[in-house]
Amino acid sequence: MDKKKFIIIVVVFSIIGALMGESFFIYRKFFKKEDAIKIVAATEKRYFEINDEAIGVQFYASKNFDRMSSQELQLKNPSFLYGFNARSDKNIYCTVSQTVREKPGIVKVSDLRDGVLSQIKKTYSDAKLESAEIVDVGENNNKGIKVGVGYTDNGIAMIQQEVVGITNKTATFMFCVAPRSVINLYKDDFDLFLNSIKIHPI
Repeated sequence: MDKKKFIIIVVVFSIIGALMGESFFIYRKFFKKEDAIKIVAATEKRYFEINDEAIGVQFYASKNFDRMSSQELQLKNPSFLYGFNARSDKNIYCTVSQTVREKPGIVKVSDLRDGVLSQIKKTYSDAKLESAEIVDVGENNNKGIKVGVGYTDNGIAMIQQEVVGITNKTATFMFCVAPRSVINLYKDDFDLFLNSIKIHPI
């Protein structure tokens, strides 16, 4: 093979290599972006979005849960505004309730934490606080409390995870309940529900 032919072959292969590299770049730039959009769309389909302007509350609920009817809510607690049962077990559920505050003003997160535990103790005397953290629950740096409480219900060890947030007019309570033995199976569903809460003044 003479030198001229060798140079031509090298140039041809260089051009082919460059074109292949450019094709890979185009694939990554456009097709990967398209894939990302599909992933986001698939993720969005995993939950319902509730935006109730009348009570100033917005949140997500997993599609692994079914929304409770008005009759079911009344049976559980007349103060429940929304409720969702796990499709696989009706004893596992998440709810939303709200009360009107008698006095506006700042409330310490420690008081919110202690208030949640005190209320649960009225029904389950062995209730114990297992976790507590401050969370964002809305605009203007509105802080709430997220707690985990353990107790026994009819001999079954239970976990209740709850978020409480306030405005000058309202106090909003969101909680999810499950037996301790299966709590990890519902972690993503509970986190989606409790971490998505946004509370707006009404």
